[in-house]
Amino acid sequence: MTTKPTTKPTTKPTTKPTTKPTTKPTTTLTRWKLATALFAGLSGYTLFLRGGGATDVPAAQVEVAHRNGALPKELRRPLRITPEAAGISKADLVERLQTATNPRDVAVLAEKLAAIGDDATIDALAPLVTSGRRGVPEALLGAFGKIGTQHAVDVLVGHTSDDRPTVRFAAISGLGATQSEAAEKLLLALAGKGGDPAQRYAIAALGTMGTDQGLDALARLATSADYQTGAAAVYALGAASSPAADAILRKLIDAPDHRIGAAALTSIGEVDAQLVEKLASIVKSGDPQLSHAALTALGKAGEAALPALREAALHGGLNTRWAAVTAIGEIRGPKATQLLGEILKAGDRQSAVAASAALAGIGGAEARGLLIEVALSDRGRMSGALDQLALMEGEEIEQALLSVLRDRGGTNAERRAVLPRLLKAGNPEALQLAIDLAQKGSRNERSEAMRMLAESGVPRAFDALVDIAGKARGQTRVGALEMLAQVRPGDAALGQLLSDSLFSGRREEAAYAANVLGRIGTEEARQALITALGDKDPQLAGAAALALGQAGLSDGVKTALLSAAHANPLVKQQVMHHLLRAGAPEGMRLAEDVLASGKEGAAQAVWALASVGTAESRRLIERALTSGDAQVRLAAVGTLGQNPDDRTAETLLRLAKDADPSVRASALASLGQIGSDKAQQALIDATAAGKTEERAAAIAGLAAMDDARASAQLARLMRDPDPEVAQLAVRSSYNGGPEIDQTLAQLVLDPAATNEMRQAAAQTLRNRGTDLDDATEKRVTELAGPAHIYGGYGGYGYGGYGMGFGEAAE
Repeated sequence: MTTKPTTKPTTKPTTKPTTKPTTKPTTTLTRWKLATALFAGLSGYTLFLRGGGATDVPAAQVEVAHRNGALPKELRRPLRITPEAAGISKADLVERLQTATNPRDVAVLAEKLAAIGDDATIDALAPLVTSGRRGVPEALLGAFGKIGTQHAVDVLVGHTSDDRPTVRFAAISGLGATQSEAAEKLLLALAGKGGDPAQRYAIAALGTMGTDQGLDALARLATSADYQTGAAAVYALGAASSPAADAILRKLIDAPDHRIGAAALTSIGEVDAQLVEKLASIVKSGDPQLSHAALTALGKAGEAALPALREAALHGGLNTRWAAVTAIGEIRGPKATQLLGEILKAGDRQSAVAASAALAGIGGAEARGLLIEVALSDRGRMSGALDQLALMEGEEIEQALLSVLRDRGGTNAERRAVLPRLLKAGNPEALQLAIDLAQKGSRNERSEAMRMLAESGVPRAFDALVDIAGKARGQTRVGALEMLAQVRPGDAALGQLLSDSLFSGRREEAAYAANVLGRIGTEEARQALITALGDKDPQLAGAAALALGQAGLSDGVKTALLSAAHANPLVKQQVMHHLLRAGAPEGMRLAEDVLASGKEGAAQAVWALASVGTAESRRLIERALTSGDAQVRLAAVGTLGQNPDDRTAETLLRLAKDADPSVRASALASLGQIGSDKAQQALIDATAAGKTEERAAAIAGLAAMDDARASAQLARLMRDPDPEVAQLAVRSSYNGGPEIDQTLAQLVLDPAATNEMRQAAAQTLRNRGTDLDDATEKRVTELAGPAHIYGGYGGYGYGGYGMGFGEAAE
């Protein structure tokens, strides 16, 4: 091999090596040369395929006529350098991209490709754009856009019709970086296609290009009736970052849709004195959609905006004050710092917290001094100054935090605010205070102190937490164990503490320990839980079974669970649920045993089987429908509506005649969910006669039907001689046709109807949102209140029981 690495070959290699390889290892230099040769071959091959024409031809650029003051297009385009200047081999870059599997690596490599790539690298990597590797096609298309040759534009255009949405969107976005005529033409067409999911990507790409035609198109789109399209256009204008775009945005401030106006305000790049005056008037107007955006824009105006922002920060509404303080922080400078200090010392809680955060962001001696001054005052906690100091570095910060810690006149809340920082630094005073709070503080203080000890990362703090867990009892011990399990789940000391708690004889503590051991999932934790399975306390064995199932069912765990299930009914229930969820056949056998026994837990077994949804589980549920236990039959009826089939209606009709009234009622109510003609007719028949409770259940099923016959029957039932049936029919009439409204209105005006019935009818009319004549409207208002308090269609408790205005009316 005599070709130098930097020499581009002009012909495709035509011969293969004929010598046998030696035993000498291939060096890095040799591999690099081979890769370079491979890349050279690929370049020559692809050049041949594209007809031998010129390569690396820049795409024809768009003309920009009147964007005075905007960045020149040369500066808007991505920076391009030679591989030699970057110290990067194109061949090595291509090879790494072809083999990279980590999306982060792909992104880094694609960024380098954008700076040094050319047509040859595009051709070499083109196959990767069709690959299914996550993030690779999108990253490469983004890089091609920054390469910006005519060939790159052609490749991107080709992928604007890709059937993979994210790849298509990446190609469209990449076109915006090319600044080419072809890209602009295509983007203009896509940006005007309403309903195309790619429209907003094309709009954003036009903003990236910032051309005159693009800005004109964005100005038109910004006033679109579609808010999403309009907002995308406004934000694209902001990204264009030019005086022409800013001029358009200033006009959009007064858009009829205040959401567009607010978007324009936040997108404007420069704010002059004239605009400051307008923004101040918008803030004073109090418009909820515009004032916050106007305050954000004022933050770009510099010190000229401080008077308006001061007024808003000290005298505006709650949200206005917070936004104004944030804007002051964006301005920075001595005057802004002084104003933030004023707000920090005298403002309300929310404004002071925002001011402290802004001062911390500004930094510098004056800002730090203000924060320390307020942190050591009685406003230290409420102003957020203490919280900000804890995030800052410096000797004076450390001394201020220690002063707060040592101040016995201060509150525990103030000391707790500085504890995390001092604990992480290993301060012994902070460690002792945290231990004292964990042992003797209030319940919330104990919990917070243990959390700080656990998160400090200091060995002495962890040891202290282990000591607390070993000596404490009750909630303190449980909290300490929880914190230890979060930060060091595999620690031997924690394992021993949890094992002690598991067999402590204190049920609540034992159940908690079992839960933590299940989450830890170590072999030692599993062995402790397996031992607990055989404990004579059935509650402990059940807790252990529950925890083991959550940790995963290995063969050993499954064997232990099945063995314990035969001796403990509670364990059997837990094991059955775990095995059914895991799809294990042993779960079906346990469920069948539980159902056959008819003992406690059979109803729960039915519900567990319903969640499986297999043919065998349905067979067992059908068997449960004939159980001698009414509760088991009731549970089985309740599951039928989840996955109905052709036989479900027949089964429910049969169970509607069950000997148990609760089973009959459940079957009738479930029929309304089936929807077959036979089921609906059976419900209508059941509402006409029978016991009150059965008719009530049938009415509940009837209400779920979207059928004219159901509506007519409900209207008839409102006049039923049984007052309970009649009132339930009124309450259930949230659906239905005009006959429902007609009957309800008649009831409201009927002097023979009871007051309770009239109230129910009035509330149902309100919930239905019915238009009423003047006389009926007046009476309904007396009984149920005015329409506006029901919040529009459906009102309170759409389909429910109204607001209770009848009691007041009565």
